[in-house]
Amino acid sequence: MTLAQAEPENVNSRTVQLVKLLAEVGPDVPEISRRLGQFKESVRYRYKEKILNKGFAVQAVVDHQKLGLKRMVMVLDFADDYRKYAQSILVSMSDLCFLVSFAKTMPEGYYVADFSVPKDLMPGVKRFFETMKDKGMFKKVEALDFDWIRVAPMKSEFYDFDTGRWDFDWTSQADHDFDSARYAPSELSKFDSVDLLILKELQMDANKSLKEISDKLEINYKKLAWHYSTHVLERKLLNGYSVNWMGTRYDFEIEKALHRQHRYMGLELIARNLSDYEIIALRQKINGIPFLWAESVGRNYAAQLTFPVDCVVDGLQFLTEAVAGIKEKVNIYTIDQTDAGSFTMPYGRYDASRKAWTFDESNLIVRFEELIIQIKKGTD
Repeated sequence: MTLAQAEPENVNSRTVQLVKLLAEVGPDVPEISRRLGQFKESVRYRYKEKILNKGFAVQAVVDHQKLGLKRMVMVLDFADDYRKYAQSILVSMSDLCFLVSFAKTMPEGYYVADFSVPKDLMPGVKRFFETMKDKGMFKKVEALDFDWIRVAPMKSEFYDFDTGRWDFDWTSQADHDFDSARYAPSELSKFDSVDLLILKELQMDANKSLKEISDKLEINYKKLAWHYSTHVLERKLLNGYSVNWMGTRYDFEIEKALHRQHRYMGLELIARNLSDYEIIALRQKINGIPFLWAESVGRNYAAQLTFPVDCVVDGLQFLTEAVAGIKEKVNIYTIDQTDAGSFTMPYGRYDASRKAWTFDESNLIVRFEELIIQIKKGTD
């Protein structure tokens, strides 16, 4: 190998190390430079040049379990009269009923919607959707419960940050990932409304300073910094940071993820009523590839996967083999990333005076009944 060949590899390996530390400590350049034994200026330049300028957003990963939130996934099929309003309806639900993301499937035209809901409020959220189905908004409502969710860190060792291409050997690498498969969810922690606001801002953009967050939220800086250090950090309300390697950019105005088109294909794998052995076996396989974005685990299992377009055939072949023994329990949906939305954790559903998550099922039904009337008037 010549010196000219070795230098690019060395530069990329440093970026790989940078990304792995980003997932652990976030965009803390002084701390990353200390751990790497590199100059802060060099780390800051590499972070800006190889990550931010490439369109990779860095966001905090909120530990939903510590906030008392469980994952629920719904597969929704809108009735014909409501189909063209589906995205607007789902966006409004992000503020009202714990919805944190949604995506349309192709060719079925379903929506896979993800919710982070307190366990005791799950029955009410399910009843609300069943009521909307009875009133004609949906043709299909399937709700699946999960105990916890994990956002998978980027496996940067398989990515070339200069060319923007993945190098992954499906025959030798896509086997098992025991460390990820042994991941254990955390327990409920104490938190308050200020903590949730800080988490929301860092989830939108981990590059924000506490001063910027203080100014935006109009909260005294010393008070905010105290909450950040004694609550967010000490209680570990964050579960690391994510580097959106698929090129997702977060729109801060509409709190929505915007995707690059035609570079990646998104898939949602949903498996129902699995045994403990089946869950462990499936997780070990799915976690062995670098294209897992997030997984939800319980008696059911859901995985959000994003394959580069030149890996789609390999990826589908891999999934076919991975679910061969449980295929009757599995659906794999192709995602239309142009009809998808991603939001922060549902901070607006927390009542500071009651120190509790809230869901006003009756009021919400009335509001959506009025919406149904308006939509029907518009379609007559």
